[in-house]
Amino acid sequence: MKKITYTITTLLVLWGISTYFIGNQTQKELESYIEKSNRIYSDSGLKLKLLDFNKSFFNSTAKMQIDISDPELKTLLDKEYILPIEIDYNIENGPIFFKNVIGVGISKIENSLKISSILKDDSKKEFLKIVKDDIKLKTDMSISFDKKLNYTLNSDSINIHQDNQILSMTPLKIVGTSDIENLSGEGKIEIKKLSVKDENSSNGITLNNLALDFDVREIFKESILFGDFKFSIGKLLIEDNNNPNLKEIDLSINGLMSNRKVTDNMMDSTFKANINLANTKLEKEFKDLDSVNIVADVKNMGIDGMFQFQNIAKNIQNERVALLKDMQKKSPEEMRETFVKLNKLDEKIVKEILPTLNKLLIKDKTNISYAIDINTKDKKSTKANLSIGYTGDIDFSKSMKKIVEEAQQKLLSIVSLNVDIELNKKHISLIPTPMLEEQLQMGVAQGFIKDNNSSYILKGYYKNRELIVNDNNLTSTILPLLMMFSSH
Repeated sequence: MKKITYTITTLLVLWGISTYFIGNQTQKELESYIEKSNRIYSDSGLKLKLLDFNKSFFNSTAKMQIDISDPELKTLLDKEYILPIEIDYNIENGPIFFKNVIGVGISKIENSLKISSILKDDSKKEFLKIVKDDIKLKTDMSISFDKKLNYTLNSDSINIHQDNQILSMTPLKIVGTSDIENLSGEGKIEIKKLSVKDENSSNGITLNNLALDFDVREIFKESILFGDFKFSIGKLLIEDNNNPNLKEIDLSINGLMSNRKVTDNMMDSTFKANINLANTKLEKEFKDLDSVNIVADVKNMGIDGMFQFQNIAKNIQNERVALLKDMQKKSPEEMRETFVKLNKLDEKIVKEILPTLNKLLIKDKTNISYAIDINTKDKKSTKANLSIGYTGDIDFSKSMKKIVEEAQQKLLSIVSLNVDIELNKKHISLIPTPMLEEQLQMGVAQGFIKDNNSSYILKGYYKNRELIVNDNNLTSTILPLLMMFSSH
């Protein structure tokens, strides 16, 4: 019995000590997380601050402030919202959680917020008038022993009646995990259904199964996000019976934006989109269109160059916004001075951004490609791929005039090209180019284009002063003409 009593007492003491220690750790972790978030997402227009943190043995409370750092956004929101916004959180200290479900970790954090509580009086009255039952946002978070922030946010469903229209949305759900040390993490944002419709008809827009999946594996210098961002709309339906020119639109969309670290100094960036037209009713010439796939891919860019490019572009854009905002307060005479400053910004773009290309473009490595794949309901497809490689060594730190002169002189040695096009003859009507078929047939007669009865084909590449088109070597015939034109 003594041994059992001693064991239980020891465990309780250890638990009590660890609870006290972990209760103190929570504040440090939150402050660190907020500080890093403010640095990395400084362009978001929001700034977070931990206003208050009250510790007790088992539980703690915290007050978070969300301020608007963007002046224009702040002016806009200040008319409706109580700024800065303050949010209270309840915290259960670890290492053992007893509330709701038993668990372990540093702390569990929760919050429940009604949107009306952050609105000013007049806005609150108007909001509750059209929303009826208010909208509650509930947040549940936990900090694990391995310094991961696990979070879930749920909203109420939304039904708003205004101006003879109804906005309906099923609950918003956000689930994810974030590393407190480096802010990498993954998560998902979901809305099952969102619609805006006329009150007395089926006219309107409906979106089903909206989702955004994200997986941030690394944040480079608090600027470049390496990871994948997938977005999808399971079904987008638009109806308007009052507009005879608008046919029924029924489609789905899937997309991917991805940044990948290839080496310590190079990165790839990709954008992909798929549009499936499903039961969409299109104009006669497009009625058989089934799906469109688009890909833009940039390989082997310099990471330091991209970092410099983004920062300079951001700073110049901030200067431009400030000048345009200041212009609204000035007299016509003073505005002329602002226009001069805006023109100087354009010069600054050339002067400061162009040199970043020395680190962004890597000789014989950097490659940009575009691809489109068009499919019709009869299972026919048209594909086009264009790839441009950087094979030169231009010095972009020179003046714009000298850069242009050097590019003209070295045009045929600074790029490589690869073209692969297969145009199904049944798809010619989908391309709004006058006399297209006649031009294609002329290309066939000249040997630049192949005709395999069902499709027109153009395949070719240019690299190291060699030009090949559909297996025909045109280096000695066409290339001299190109060299002549590029020198002028």
